Amino acid sequence: MDTHKPNRREFLTTTAVAAGTLALPGIPGIPGVTGTTQSAHASETPTPTTPDAPATQPGSFDFVHLTDMHVTTRRKGDLGYRTCVESVLSLKNKPTFALMGGDLAFDGLYTPKAKYVEQVRLYKEISDGLGIPYHNCMGNHDVLGWSGRRKVEVTDPDFGKKYIMDALQWESPYYSFDHNGWHFAVLDCIHPTQEEHGTGYEPRIGDEQLEWLAYDLGSAGDRPKVVMTHIAAFCNRAQIRGDPEISGMPPGIVLRDTAQLQAVLERHNVKALLQGHTHRPEEYRWRGVWYITSPAVSGAWWAGDFTGAGPGYTLFHCHEDGELTWDMLDYKWEAQLDPDDDTERNRNAQTQTKRDEQARLRDLERAGREGDR
Repeated sequence: MDTHKPNRREFLTTTAVAAGTLALPGIPGIPGVTGTTQSAHASETPTPTTPDAPATQPGSFDFVHLTDMHVTTRRKGDLGYRTCVESVLSLKNKPTFALMGGDLAFDGLYTPKAKYVEQVRLYKEISDGLGIPYHNCMGNHDVLGWSGRRKVEVTDPDFGKKYIMDALQWESPYYSFDHNGWHFAVLDCIHPTQEEHGTGYEPRIGDEQLEWLAYDLGSAGDRPKVVMTHIAAFCNRAQIRGDPEISGMPPGIVLRDTAQLQAVLERHNVKALLQGHTHRPEEYRWRGVWYITSPAVSGAWWAGDFTGAGPGYTLFHCHEDGELTWDMLDYKWEAQLDPDDDTERNRNAQTQTKRDEQARLRDLERAGREGDR
C-alpha cells in the first residue's frame, strides 16, 4: 500500500492543477469554542483532527449559523442581537451549537480601540445567553487596525487578531471539531497584506491553510463535513443587481483563491460551505457542494433591509443519512436609526418604494387576468 504523504510543493501543485480543471456540545480544548476551558491561542497552524476510533455513524441534530452580528450600541445593535438570541432560544428543537460566521464586533478596522473592546465584550456577553457552545470565525471587522483608516497605532500590543482571540479564549484562527459523526472546519480568510499604510488584508485562505484543510478533511474520512468561512467563495452580486459592469469576483467580496478551496472541498465529501460578509442570503450548488450565504444577523448593519434581506440566520438540520437541510429564518427587529443616518433612511425609502411598486403591478396584473376570464 502506498503510504506516501505528498510534501508541501507536491500538495500545492496538485491543488493548482485540480483547480484549473474546475469550470456540538463543546469539548474542552477545542480551538475557537467559547465557553469551554482553553489556553490562549498559541499556534496558527493547528494539527488536523484525527477521527474517533471506531468512527461513529452520522447522527441527527440541529445547529445554527449566525453571521455578521456587528455588535454595537450604535443603532441599538446590541438590543437587536439580544432579540436574535431570543429567537434562537424560542426554536422548538434546541440547536446543539452555533457556528458564528464572523464580523462579530461592529468594527475593529476603523473605530477607536475602546469602542471595539466594548463591542467584543457585548458580543461575548450576549452570545453566552444562547446557553450552547458557539464556534467563532474571523471576520474582517473583527481584526484591530488592519486598515489605512485605523484608529490604533501599529505598535499596539493588541493589533490585528490578538485582542479578539484573547478576549474569546480563541486558540487558533482556523480549526476543526467533530460532533455526532459529523466533521466541521472553521477557516480564517482574513489574510494579511503589506500596504503603504502598513498591514492590511485581502480575502484569501492561503496556501498553508489550504494544505492544513486538505489533510484535516482527509483525516475525517467518510464523515459528512461542513466548512465555514466569513468571506464567500461564491457570490452573485453582479447578477443580483443586473449590472454587467460589476466584476464576477469583486475585490473584497469573494475569496481570491476560490478555485483552490473549491478543489479541496469537492474531493472530501463536504456537504456545504457556509458563508457571510455580503449581508445577502444566497444558495449556490456546484459539483455536489452547497455554497450557502446566511442572512446577516444585523441585516443592513442594523440600519434596515436595503441590502435585500432583513435580519436573520440559518437553522441547519444534520440527518442520520449524512444529508444536510436548512431553513433561513428572520426575526422581528425594527431598525433604530441614528439622527445622522440620512443615507440609510434614503436607501430604506427607495427599497420601500420598490416594494410598493411591485405590489401595485401585481394587483394590476391580477386584475387584468381576472378581467380576461
